Amino acid sequence: VSGLGTGLGYLGVLVALPIAHWVEKRFGTPAVFSAAGILFLVFSLPAFFLVPERKIESPIFFRWSLWKSEWQKIIQTIRCLSARMDLLLFLGGNFFVVDALNSTIFWFSVYAREVFHPTQGTLIYLMMALNASAFLAGILAGFLTDRWGAMKTMLLSAAVLSVTLAILAMVQNFKIFIAVSLIGGAFAIAGIWTAGRKVLIEKAPAQNVGEYFGLYGLTTKISVIGSLVFSIAADLAGFRTALWLLVFPALTGWILLLISNALGRPK
Repeated sequence: VSGLGTGLGYLGVLVALPIAHWVEKRFGTPAVFSAAGILFLVFSLPAFFLVPERKIESPIFFRWSLWKSEWQKIIQTIRCLSARMDLLLFLGGNFFVVDALNSTIFWFSVYAREVFHPTQGTLIYLMMALNASAFLAGILAGFLTDRWGAMKTMLLSAAVLSVTLAILAMVQNFKIFIAVSLIGGAFAIAGIWTAGRKVLIEKAPAQNVGEYFGLYGLTTKISVIGSLVFSIAADLAGFRTALWLLVFPALTGWILLLISNALGRPK
């Protein structure tokens, strides 16, 4: 299910890119944002009206004392992480891996444009192909997660990300750059998202899965340090050097995940 969620998300980008390109050519760049907002709303409506809410037997209505007590629980959950080093290291490893991943996604088209100078049309086709590959990789990662293990898939994806970033920073040929992106890049992107969610479910206490998913989400949302470093490095030393720097958070995350996996094994 996680693989389907990841893959279908990237399949959505494959559909959205041609629409955005058409809107931009017809109405200008600002109109793309309006079109995206409208389409986001329209395609959210089925979820709003057709996906039922899980029934809560004894619903609790909002009050300020509840707000205060839930914050106290969050603080307590964070404190308890020190007793679960494997879970703490997983969250830390996920932060660094996703930091490199988010930075790569954010700067990928800019890097390809500035280093290889393709036409706008070629760049759009590349992004469409990458998202199509990520869709297939998401399905593959889902099967690997179920049959091989979530943590093993996560470790493989983080290792592939590190190697892929290093190769992309070195290659001089645009066709090789495309091939490495479609194979290694797509699997790394899809595998990390797909396997990471299941690793968390396996490691977190069943009664606190929601709380730990909040922490997991936090590690993915604040992982923007790499983007800042990339932009500064690209200005000062060039885009290839900036991409090389992203290898370090990816490797750091992989090492933390490796230690987390070792600590989490049954005694």
